[in-house]
Amino acid sequence: MSLLRRSLRGLSPIEARIDLQLLHDSWRHSPGSLIAQFAAMLLLGWMVHGWHMPHWRWAVPAFGLLIVWGVVVLLVREFNRFGITESGYGTWRTRLLTWHVLEGTLWGLIAMALLGVAGSEWRMTIVTAAIVYGFTIMLVTIHDWAVAFAGSVPVLLLVSGRLLTERNDSSHFLALVLVAALLTCMGVALGVNRRLREAVLLRHENAGLVLQLRDEINKVTQAKARAEAADRQKGEFFAAASHDLRQPLHVMMLLSSALKPSIQGEAGLDLLRKLQTALGSLGSMFEKMFFVARIDAQRVDYSATALPLSELWQRLDSEFSVLCQSKGLRWHLEPTTEWAQADDHVLDRILRNLLNNAVRYTEQGEVRLRARKRGPWVICQVWDTGVGIPKQYRHRIFDDYFQAHNDGRLSSEGLGLGLAVVRRLSLLGPTPVRVLSRPGKGTCFSVRLPRLVPATPTEVAIDTPDDEANGLADRTPAPSLDAPLASAAKQPPLPRSGRGLILLIEDDPQVRESTALVLRQGGWLVAAAAHPDHAMAEMATMQEDGRLIEGEMPVALISDHRLGLDVTGLQVLGQLRYEFGEDLPALLLTGEMPAGLAEAAQDAGVQLVSKPIDAEGLIALLQEASDRAPMDAA
Repeated sequence: MSLLRRSLRGLSPIEARIDLQLLHDSWRHSPGSLIAQFAAMLLLGWMVHGWHMPHWRWAVPAFGLLIVWGVVVLLVREFNRFGITESGYGTWRTRLLTWHVLEGTLWGLIAMALLGVAGSEWRMTIVTAAIVYGFTIMLVTIHDWAVAFAGSVPVLLLVSGRLLTERNDSSHFLALVLVAALLTCMGVALGVNRRLREAVLLRHENAGLVLQLRDEINKVTQAKARAEAADRQKGEFFAAASHDLRQPLHVMMLLSSALKPSIQGEAGLDLLRKLQTALGSLGSMFEKMFFVARIDAQRVDYSATALPLSELWQRLDSEFSVLCQSKGLRWHLEPTTEWAQADDHVLDRILRNLLNNAVRYTEQGEVRLRARKRGPWVICQVWDTGVGIPKQYRHRIFDDYFQAHNDGRLSSEGLGLGLAVVRRLSLLGPTPVRVLSRPGKGTCFSVRLPRLVPATPTEVAIDTPDDEANGLADRTPAPSLDAPLASAAKQPPLPRSGRGLILLIEDDPQVRESTALVLRQGGWLVAAAAHPDHAMAEMATMQEDGRLIEGEMPVALISDHRLGLDVTGLQVLGQLRYEFGEDLPALLLTGEMPAGLAEAAQDAGVQLVSKPIDAEGLIALLQEASDRAPMDAA
């Protein structure tokens, strides 16, 4: 702040606001020093009342101080009532500077009067008091360098001048000390004041940026809300207009069929077939677009009920068995008696879209639909042996209009909305969809649903009179209250072969055969291979030749960590658990301990086993893991 500034003209709005605030702070805080100064004056009067000197020399300046303080008190009252406006900045700043100049001058006159009669023991005290006063003024008014200068310079200059008039070296030395203290104080005060002012300016600028950022955020939020509203309105428009748009399409399809008897010649019939094919494609596209619009407009409700998957399986079987047969594919549907908590319409639409995709992208092989229980969940799986999905596209396959194998955007390949519909439908309820795929081998889409356990009929003991006991003793059990669920009662568990089956994945033939031998000696059946697919194939072979009971699942998994594959043992165990059960006990054998492997195994719920391990230790670990596993882990 400039020493002689008496107006806010020429300053930027932020600087003017800062200077006005600093002036307010000076009038708010500086008057607090008057009490300490008044106490110091009383102490001074008591100290010098016995000195041999004319008392008017110090009493007159002291009386002047009392007058100045009285005027300051009146000005402070006016400041508290009305404050300081921008137009009054010059007046109040002049008053502030005048107050501190007069106060510093009068204290300097008192010090000069006392130095003239003080003994050597008091001279140092008076000089020290002057230095303390100057530095105190600097500290109190450090935010305003001009006020600090006006308050401290008079007293230090008057005392220094009085010392220089004396003819002894000690007085001259004290004067030099005072001047040096004054210069040091001024330099420090100026530097601190500049940094404080820059900090305040930066704070105000940051506050302005925060307000500007807040305004921009509000604008972006409003724009986002408008965009979402427009998107909802668009969806509502399409959803509302779908009926009107379907009508002319329906009419065209009917008329095209009605034209057939009126067309003569093979060329005309060929054109009609092409027209009907185009209309069918157009209808399919419209249907998907309208359904997406209905979902986006929140016009599709999700109502979960107890759903027997067998009924849905029958509907899908009647449609896709014919579709696969027409394309030369094998259709394999695994019967199921599982019940799930799901919306029948939503689940039907999800599975139909997934099956349609499977048929479309499979040229040879098979399409499979099955349901597997996984603890509290039912996993509905759609398998195919099609082209697969490249790894770089898997995160995009659920995007709108994305087709990994249709770069040319051929209309015959659809719009790319099938999986987009699946994604939207999966978000309506607890039906997450996962995908596993291997290019050139095929793809598996999985839909996870809450599983319901069908209730079994319960025998009810009925007390009967003795005369009815003979005829009613073999009474039919009363039906369960959960009659709809009772029809899908749980089947009794299948008997287990020995201690059960273990899948062993090990790429070293010797280690694999040795480990399998140890496990077989321990009473387990073993399906061992270097690859998880080969292990599952071995498992199927064991079922076919009678070594393994049909439908029996593994009781534990074992894999080496470093395999000769593009995956690690931990990933292989995750793949097998996805196939046979998330809670299946799993052991990961490793001869090394890479950084992070222990934490990754713990997070995956896999027991990490260091090589080498003896047969007894491996069998003990397997037995312990099997004892901890849930009964239905398999």
